[in-house]
Amino acid sequence: MQHKRAFTLIELLVVIAIIAILAAILFPVFSQARESARVSSCLSNMKQIGLAIRMYTQDYDEVLPMRRTCPGNWCAQGCDANWKHMLFPYIKNWDLFKCPTNPLSRTMDDTSGDLDGNGTVDCEVYPPTVQKTFRSYFLYHAFFKSGSPVGSGEWWAGFNYAEVNFPYPANTLIVGEHKDVWPDYGPWMAFVPNWGSAGANFGARHRGSDRAANITYLDGHAKWTTWDAVCTHDNPDGTNKWGYAKDANGNVIIGGMDLTWLDTMCRTFREAVANGQVR
Repeated sequence: MQHKRAFTLIELLVVIAIIAILAAILFPVFSQARESARVSSCLSNMKQIGLAIRMYTQDYDEVLPMRRTCPGNWCAQGCDANWKHMLFPYIKNWDLFKCPTNPLSRTMDDTSGDLDGNGTVDCEVYPPTVQKTFRSYFLYHAFFKSGSPVGSGEWWAGFNYAEVNFPYPANTLIVGEHKDVWPDYGPWMAFVPNWGSAGANFGARHRGSDRAANITYLDGHAKWTTWDAVCTHDNPDGTNKWGYAKDANGNVIIGGMDLTWLDTMCRTFREAVANGQVR
């Protein structure tokens, strides 16, 4: 009569310990791989958005899409679309405007009408029939690059906003990642590192940090970079990737107007890094 040999308690504990050790080693690896895939997915989205912008400008005589179409009082019924609606015919996928790592990618932008985030509609920007869009990406509308006369109402509104106004399209930011309600954003917005549980207002919380983000450039390409890099004045004319330059006194003067407040994002981001508020 043969007796089947069973595992002893010690042997079972050794096997469990080995499995636990392997799991502790591999789980972080799997997590990093998943996060890298999400970052790549967001980058792919932004490349497609960049391509859509290129196609849009070709169809509209090199004029860039508007931030939103809101005649008169923008905080009222009457907005027909924001830039995402304008690009949708070239993309045909609303999910492409959402980044998987962004904590607020399932939260609607200003198409919700809830501009202060308290859960109630406080600004009827868009009629109910307009497609709701979500947060993740912003269009940068550099109003001061308008072809209209400097200081005019059209200039401040950013009319005649065309590719020809940007001499370095491969080094000019057009779309970035953020978490705010507004579908358009710019360097006049402060970088707020403790914006809430989602992290900073800029960025998509890739790998738990908002120090870097995916950026789409005017020539259509997209890449992963730090926010500090978009503030570097590395264009031949001394402008940074936001399209403005500082003078010898560190001010931003455009057309004789003091627009130093355009540098708010770069200044506050560097202050946050220096204070250890963002890694």
